[in-house]
Amino acid sequence: MKKILFPVVLVLLGTGSAFATKVANDSSKAIVKGYRIVAIGGGQFECQNTQQDCSTVNNGNVCLWADDSSVELHSAASETMCGDNLYELP
Repeated sequence: MKKILFPVVLVLLGTGSAFATKVANDSSKAIVKGYRIVAIGGGQFECQNTQQDCSTVNNGNVCLWADDSSVELHSAASETMCGDNLYELP
């Protein structure tokens, strides 16, 4: 009985560890609203919410605004300043 129980426990521990690692990696992905940079005159800019979801995880594909595919979306640092580029959802 002991000869069977030990390998079964090792397999279960290995499976549990692999699952825990997968969950930890997935939790680092964040879905956020994308913001576009808009000039408001006088050399000033603001960030406008596009109501479009993007990801903070770099997958190589920059998140583009659905209404104008030449506009890259950013995270919001403040009302007057956009943050880092965002990426398409997988």
